[in-house]
Amino acid sequence: MNDDENVDRRPNIVIVAVDTLRPDHLGCYGYPIATSPAIDALAAESVVFDQAYAAGIPTTPSFTTLLSGLHPYQHRVVTHPAQVHLDEDIQLLPQLAKESGYVTVALDNLVVQGLGKGTWFARGYDHYSGFLYKPFGDQSTQLTDRALEFATKPRDKPLLLFIHYWDPHTPYGPLPPYDEMHYRPGEMPPGPQGMPAVDMAQVRAIHPDYYEAFLADMNLRHPDDYAYVLAQYDGEISQVDHQIGRLINGLKAHQSWDNTLLLLVSDHGECFGEGGLYFDHHGLYDAVTRLAMILKLPAGDRSGPGQGRVDGMVSHEDVLPTLCELSGIPRPAYDLTGRSMVPLINGSASEIRSSVVSVESTRQASAALRTTTEKVIVPYAADAAGLPLPDLYGRPRDPAPRLFDLRDDPAERCDQALRRPADLARMSAELDRRRSSLLAGRTDPVPEQGLGLPYDFFMHRRGRTATRR
Repeated sequence: MNDDENVDRRPNIVIVAVDTLRPDHLGCYGYPIATSPAIDALAAESVVFDQAYAAGIPTTPSFTTLLSGLHPYQHRVVTHPAQVHLDEDIQLLPQLAKESGYVTVALDNLVVQGLGKGTWFARGYDHYSGFLYKPFGDQSTQLTDRALEFATKPRDKPLLLFIHYWDPHTPYGPLPPYDEMHYRPGEMPPGPQGMPAVDMAQVRAIHPDYYEAFLADMNLRHPDDYAYVLAQYDGEISQVDHQIGRLINGLKAHQSWDNTLLLLVSDHGECFGEGGLYFDHHGLYDAVTRLAMILKLPAGDRSGPGQGRVDGMVSHEDVLPTLCELSGIPRPAYDLTGRSMVPLINGSASEIRSSVVSVESTRQASAALRTTTEKVIVPYAADAAGLPLPDLYGRPRDPAPRLFDLRDDPAERCDQALRRPADLARMSAELDRRRSSLLAGRTDPVPEQGLGLPYDFFMHRRGRTATRR
């Protein structure tokens, strides 16, 4: 920035969005494998949120929520790619920032990749640099180069930069040395507490056609070693971690780090056996809905100590009101479902929400309510017209709700619905109440009772356009 009295000294805002990143595969969230030295170093000088959850999955709903401060039931975008266009009256963070005097830049693919079905992701940006996601290459390097070009240009106005990395999204295919970095042949990597060891024969047996097609996309050198597949996911984390380190080092070298508000956040996680799902992100289990969320405050910010762990539950919904409060950007005039996380940061509150309602409608249709100790997941077996909705594998769905006690069963392996009918009734009633409140005033069909990318679409695409290394 130019050093003169006319410079707007509000903090730069950098949002580093990492697709499909499970927090429990990062060292700063307790993972014993060294996948993330740069992110861990960032966490050491930041606020780390231990209980952050997605209100909608996968990417299109989650990032619409992130940028709007609204639950998917309110902004109505519940599928990827979107089947509903975001209402023009909903203001997104880049629009608010631009109106407030920020220079706004995005490096993102959600407009380009979705064939225009996510055009609102370009709203409010002075520069929207779109790209097609291409696995098995060095695309994250190119994105970092582009981001640093924008971030290091002299300017008199603060910058809002949104950069969307797609590592470690499937198909996993990190470049050397990351492809072998975490691989120990035949050795089961550490998993969530309570998850059993597994081999690839067990995975393929769940649905042979599905997993043969899915794994063929990755062209794996060791396709029968489960440890190798997970090592590819971890390798992609290390690959993008290196680029995040480059981005941070570039900001520090440009001497803009002290005046930067940086949020690192994932859109969702990934399943490695949870709910009988592998190498994808569906089911509303914590493996998918729990987020990495790390917030680095500007130097001298008085919102809190700037470092440490926050255990209070938060959601993507809470990002927009938080960034607005920390930067001085005016919030929208209408009510948000998100709440500022600043009280958690400064210690004036131990919680800002007691639960998160999550929704999915891309390859499975479900709703869930998660508290700090329990979760209920309600599958939808029929659409709004009463027609059957299949599961991820194209099979008829069991509509019975699932109930989990997260204190004794953090991996969500033991359904307690039949053993604890009173608790199931209580949690189901609270989910119904919350959904009704969020949907109040709407007369159109319940949004999650449909599918954006059903099984037959997925299998058609896999067979026709498999990407090879």
